[in-house]
Amino acid sequence: MFLLVASKEDTASMNIKRALLAAHVWEEKRTFEDNAVFTCHEGSKATLVTINKHHLYADDLDKKAVKALNIPPPSTVIFLSRHKSESGLRTLTVHPIGCYSKADYGGKDGTLVPSAPVAMTLAMRLVHERAKAHGLDFKVSYETTHHGPYLETPTFYIEIGSEEKAWAEVPPAEVLASAVLDVVRAGPVEEEPVAIGVGGGHYAPRFTDVALAKKMAFGHMVPSYALEKASEDALAQVVKKTPGAKFVYLHRKAMKAEEYKRYKGFFEGLGLEAVHEKDLEARNAPIPQA
Repeated sequence: MFLLVASKEDTASMNIKRALLAAHVWEEKRTFEDNAVFTCHEGSKATLVTINKHHLYADDLDKKAVKALNIPPPSTVIFLSRHKSESGLRTLTVHPIGCYSKADYGGKDGTLVPSAPVAMTLAMRLVHERAKAHGLDFKVSYETTHHGPYLETPTFYIEIGSEEKAWAEVPPAEVLASAVLDVVRAGPVEEEPVAIGVGGGHYAPRFTDVALAKKMAFGHMVPSYALEKASEDALAQVVKKTPGAKFVYLHRKAMKAEEYKRYKGFFEGLGLEAVHEKDLEARNAPIPQA
């Protein structure tokens, strides 16, 4: 079961929620935080809740929803969200959550939340293909792991960025909503190799390109700026909290030779196999129709 979360303090979140409700038949019953709760039953069951505060600080929301609504524990939590950056770059992104060092934006210091590599990667691919098919001028990518809240359920964010104008636009919200619904419909999907990503920039361009071209799903990703601050325990959580992780993909060109050698050895010591793009099987997936 999927738990979908919208926040009343987030313009893009409510925009995506509206698109979800318009795109499918939902059953309205019960309330959560005095807001209507919606469920759909096509494929895997999904429950859509709306919270009143900003989702960055909604620690233990998975447990609270299960208790308040008397529902089974969700397999995956998806937060509907805005993305904000100084660049104002128009983006549609997905990312895992957690804090490699200090929890400046929700969550817990040095603590990661379980990622959902297969579902998150499917969502990113669907958004990429549908944004392109609809001619949207948005860059689609992963983002690396960052910010809260803290949960114990596999979780990812799906976001519209990066300026206020984009948050309220209908077409990007419809693309994200259609991707979320198809992830829900897919339920447990065919497994593919799962990797963690290490190195590079915040928008994970290398890992995004690999996941779009090859059969490889990424869970937690550590950007170069976080490597400088993360403890060994936090880096070990990258593996522990990426379900099914068997591989590590290092963005070699973003590292000095000694850094590459050090991190390769570290993650191989945790049981992962370092992999290169040339080793991976190509994807030949047609563009899904929204």
